[in-house]
Amino acid sequence: MVEVLVVEQLPSAAQYNQLRAAVGWGVYTEDVIERALPKTLYCLCAFVDGELVGMARVIGDGGMVYYIQDVIVLPAHQRQGIGARMMDRLMDYIRTHASHNTIVGLMAACGKEPFYEQYGLTRRPTKRLGAGMTMFWD
Repeated sequence: MVEVLVVEQLPSAAQYNQLRAAVGWGVYTEDVIERALPKTLYCLCAFVDGELVGMARVIGDGGMVYYIQDVIVLPAHQRQGIGARMMDRLMDYIRTHASHNTIVGLMAACGKEPFYEQYGLTRRPTKRLGAGMTMFWD
């Protein structure tokens, strides 16, 4: 079994883009990443033999809204429990800092909804909640 080290740290801008590109997500210019990532509330990086193989982070206002962002595991390392280990720790962070009526959100990649449902997140739309909306700024 491969040993995975999950640590609290931010990836570098280059590492961030490498992870995003590996799963088919868009990349950002390094100056944007270097300005944005330090504003993250909580970030985890997963390493196998010193190589960054995944990351996950929580962004938000630190009280009323937490947003789970960038849960990424390199395709060669998926389905080995790495994403679950990171999500467990993200949820522990949120549980420790959230209060009554705190909103926890995320935008799941297509087909990954069952993974997030096990953490108590709800697919939308429901009778009570609309579909949610997204815009990717061009």
